[in-house]
Amino acid sequence: MVINGSHLNSSTPDPSDTVFSRPPWVTTTLGCFLIFTTVVDILGNLLVIFSVYRNKKLRNAGE
Repeated sequence: MVINGSHLNSSTPDPSDTVFSRPPWVTTTLGCFLIFTTVVDILGNLLVIFSVYRNKKLRNAGE
């Protein structure tokens, strides 16, 4: 029940106060997936940079 815009007299919890807890394995899996994706992206970008460095045609593609 809201009186004068205050939720102090309400018996229902505020939805912003609820905490969504996940099992530890879900958090670990998501963390590992993000780390793996980041490492693969960096390695892929390094391979592209190395390929452009080694291939003369790719270095002068803009001309």
